[in-house]
Amino acid sequence: MTISTKTLVQIAGWSGLIVASTGFYLQSRLVDQVRNYDYYKTALKSLRMHPGAVYYLGEPIKDKRFKLSDTENNFSDGKSARFRIPVSGPKDKGTYYFWAKRKDDQWIITKAELNLSSKSDVSLVIVKDTQIK
Repeated sequence: MTISTKTLVQIAGWSGLIVASTGFYLQSRLVDQVRNYDYYKTALKSLRMHPGAVYYLGEPIKDKRFKLSDTENNFSDGKSARFRIPVSGPKDKGTYYFWAKRKDDQWIITKAELNLSSKSDVSLVIVKDTQIK
């Protein structure tokens, strides 16, 4: 029994679509999982409570999807974490960087900065660089 080229192309096309969709779904689930971690929630709370961030971005401040494949900026090993999160508000958008360390059973944000799209040469310090031992 011979299968036509047209049928093989259709099978390959549908298979590719299924694999790509599964990949996007799994990545979305992992990003949502990270968003539920304490360090992520604490870091975003710090941003949303910072008067300067509220002034420049406006309210509400929303976090956007970040790339898990960017392991240089988005990383957590259970003891430390660092993330690069795109954020936006009604007035402006930017990139929020934060670093966290785990001390005992609690996550502490050790450093956090906001870079605004409209002011590329300025970095707004949300949490000063603190050293946790």
